[in-house]
Amino acid sequence: MTKNQNFIETKEYKRFAEFCDACIKYQYIGICYGQPGVGKTLSSRYYTNWNTIEKQVNHRGWEDLASKTTDDILSVNKIFYTAPAEKQTRLSNDLYSISASIDLGQKLHIVNKYGHDHSKHYSDMFKYIDLIIVDEIDRLKVQHLEQLRAIYDEHNLAMIFIGMPGIEKKLSRYPQLYSRIGFAHEFDNLSKDETHHILEYKWQDLGFDLKLEDFTDYEAITTIIKITKGNFRLIHRLFAQIDRIMDINGLDKISTEVVETARDSLVIGIR
Repeated sequence: MTKNQNFIETKEYKRFAEFCDACIKYQYIGICYGQPGVGKTLSSRYYTNWNTIEKQVNHRGWEDLASKTTDDILSVNKIFYTAPAEKQTRLSNDLYSISASIDLGQKLHIVNKYGHDHSKHYSDMFKYIDLIIVDEIDRLKVQHLEQLRAIYDEHNLAMIFIGMPGIEKKLSRYPQLYSRIGFAHEFDNLSKDETHHILEYKWQDLGFDLKLEDFTDYEAITTIIKITKGNFRLIHRLFAQIDRIMDINGLDKISTEVVETARDSLVIGIR
């Protein structure tokens, strides 16, 4: 599948991908938890290629769907779904609708490309789906978790629930669901070395070459690592502010002063 070219496959992502692969292999329910901003959602969307697929399954009728499909749709076997903050009773319908759109999109794409339908026809709408990842699982109540359990029990697939630390304790209160959980994975912050690696890309994104022999660059990197503590989202937010500050002031060098000013511009940040 085509992947997002800007995504950096860190060690933490690779650990997450191995966790997902294991859930698929054994058809288990898995739990993934971690602090906000560590990259759980971004990694899930990348693993499922959802940035590409979502644009195709969100459609306004079959003609619109047919016009959007690409070859990517033919190899889809994973679904990424964010639990809604409201109207949670629609959860099952949403998942069936997404799966139906994938199925129809595959058929329409094959018809458009080859002139007739070479695809397989299944009565089981999730027959070709190996994994459903449900993000923001903390939002769901027991009756909504039961909807997910019913889908899991009825179809031969794996599920992964993404949430905050402590979600594993919350789910343990529901023995019927918890007994089906086979794996748990904690999504950690980036290590110091990985943060350093990502910062090299960030420097390049702003059009600068990172030179560690230059003390200004070395000091700026050290400051960023100290501020962000390996939090993926905070790194992105901090660099958005750095870019803005440098543009406003016509600067061509990222310094500690620029980094600290950017930190102070964040509405919510780590002090």
